[in-house]
Amino acid sequence: MTYQINAWLERADPYIKVIHKARKIPVIQWNGDQVKEMIATGSLCPSDFSDSRTNEQELIKELFLLSFLVEDSPI
Repeated sequence: MTYQINAWLERADPYIKVIHKARKIPVIQWNGDQVKEMIATGSLCPSDFSDSRTNEQELIKELFLLSFLVEDSPI
């Protein structure tokens, strides 16, 4: 299975989506205050999404694990 990360963390209403490439459906989706809270608590590091040295597969694995720890996270 392959996934794609769509994230826009700098906007007023930030979001993160992990999308299944073949089915074109979001499997993880966080918006607004939930994303801001995860950044504030250190659960998410914005530089991981823009650093070219970050392994995208590892980042996706971390997001899946985080989705089980975050309340009200649709998968």
